[in-house]
Amino acid sequence: MDSDTKTWNRFYAVLAQDDWEQIVYVYQMDRFGRMLKPFIAKWAMHSDLIESIRSDFGAGEYHLMIRHGKTMVFTGTIGIGPRPGEPWPDDWRN
Repeated sequence: MDSDTKTWNRFYAVLAQDDWEQIVYVYQMDRFGRMLKPFIAKWAMHSDLIESIRSDFGAGEYHLMIRHGKTMVFTGTIGIGPRPGEPWPDDWRN
């Protein structure tokens, strides 16, 4: 996983704002660390965002862009692991 503590801290700070008018764009990352376009999801910010990504797309690396109107609030790549007790998928890095 390429995500680091600093990225997660920035993400959690945005999540803690409770600004549910923010829009989240979710992009998948390929095995070379490149962001794949187009985005795979466009959601309103919500507290279960990570679990929603995991449930809909599985474990892996994702690039998130969070906007409030035209203002970019967050952009970063995060790694999401499988649920406890579940194995990593064989193709998690495409």
